[in-house]
Amino acid sequence: MKILDIGCGPVSKKNGSIGMDIRPAPHVDVVHDLNILPYPFNENEFDYVEMSHVIEHVNRPLHVLNEVIRISNYDATIRIITPHYTSHLSYADLEHFHHFGWTSFKLLENSSFLKIKKHKLWFTDIYKIFGISILANLFPHTWEKYFSFIFPALYIEIFFTVIKTNGNSNSLIENNIYKKG
Repeated sequence: MKILDIGCGPVSKKNGSIGMDIRPAPHVDVVHDLNILPYPFNENEFDYVEMSHVIEHVNRPLHVLNEVIRISNYDATIRIITPHYTSHLSYADLEHFHHFGWTSFKLLENSSFLKIKKHKLWFTDIYKIFGISILANLFPHTWEKYFSFIFPALYIEIFFTVIKTNGNSNSLIENNIYKKG
């Protein structure tokens, strides 16, 4: 399995992966600005792509995801973890340009390039004790619409499966992600 850790940071990298980051560090294998496309990889090169605390930092998230799909194999897994838009962590970092929620990622399924394999909303301990985290994860759309600002999440974690078929258009950007089926 070939793994890419995008935005591996200065101190950690997923074991067995190729690490890519904007800043050089001893374990960074590829120094590259994520806003500059294309990435220095071939099409269909990776089976797993890790994007932990990255997508909120890029200028154009759809373009970055389109590039990640390009370099991912059919049926590859893309893991994204980012602060939820209700989290104080989403707004605390001055280099966060975008704020995401479950609905942000659910809409990507309409593109026909990505399918949510699983998701998890991460909460503080107090919300776990009262069962808020269980209910929010069972009914993420309802929680986000009615209760997310009352019971904010810390992070959202999404695992996508990459779908590549001959019927797909060549670009996530060209495909209307807001159009059903």
